[in-house]
Amino acid sequence: MKTLIVPCLGRRIVNGIPQYLYRHPNGCLLIERSIEGIFSEEYDRIVISLLEADVKEYQADMMIYKELKKYPVEIVILKSMTSGPAETVFNTIQKANITGNVVIKDVDNYLKIDSVPQGNFVAGLDLNTWERDIHNLRNKSFLILNEQGNLLDIIEKKVRSDVICLGLYGFNKAEDFVKAYRKLNDVSYPISRLYISHIISYLIGYSDRVFHYISAVEYENWGDERLWKDMQRDYTLFFIDLDHILGETRTLSEQNRNKLAVLQKRGASFIGYTVENEEYKISALKLLQEAGLKFIKIIYGCPYSEKKEIIASEEALERKVIEL
Repeated sequence: MKTLIVPCLGRRIVNGIPQYLYRHPNGCLLIERSIEGIFSEEYDRIVISLLEADVKEYQADMMIYKELKKYPVEIVILKSMTSGPAETVFNTIQKANITGNVVIKDVDNYLKIDSVPQGNFVAGLDLNTWERDIHNLRNKSFLILNEQGNLLDIIEKKVRSDVICLGLYGFNKAEDFVKAYRKLNDVSYPISRLYISHIISYLIGYSDRVFHYISAVEYENWGDERLWKDMQRDYTLFFIDLDHILGETRTLSEQNRNKLAVLQKRGASFIGYTVENEEYKISALKLLQEAGLKFIKIIYGCPYSEKKEIIASEEALERKVIEL
């Protein structure tokens, strides 16, 4: 039995709803986006733990069941907020009678791995090889690895290496997690808020468990307001003036192609527009496709006006009429 646990108690509120119920720019719920890159048919169950208040106020359970139909989802409802991630997972394991191999995934990010690993593991990212900046490093966990790629330790909220933890953890046996949690959840241990990292560190140091390191090949994070805005920026919908980008020669320069490719790789979408006719639209679309660029649509017959604006609400439409 292989179970994926997705705890949703440590959530942020965005625009009046828990962030995990908000939509990713690709249209799916953020909770679905969080598991897209790591899910496979090897999982027998996906157990999502929700706060009872979210179920009553936002119908979070019904919304998740409706949107995640293609996944083997089960929902565990916890009556009150826990003291931390480890307690949330412990309560979920107990309430859902989870045994055997278990994987835990944070709900505030997306990551992709080449294949679903087995046994004990932690997924991470090497800051030396990752091309993009990672913000707020002091809020990350850091992995200490040996030459064989096994964990020596995992350090919470302190910069101790060049490899950060991405919130994806595997345990060969759920029973190991339960035993370690019960041991650490004791007055003799001065830890007020138990993280998954504390459980793993204990199992490595006191139970001789070996945890392997798994490197992510893709990663995006929406865990705080700045990261959320950064992700929105990456997935910007650009309106491309083809009359200027392609020019009078109606060709795409290598320089412009490369710049558009960078934006596309980061998640951007394109809609092209032109003052020309449908014949021009068809030839331009073919040219862009041959260059590996995906345009949602090309709009032809647009006016020559240099001023282009987006109206995205009734309020904005009202303001625009008043301004005119």
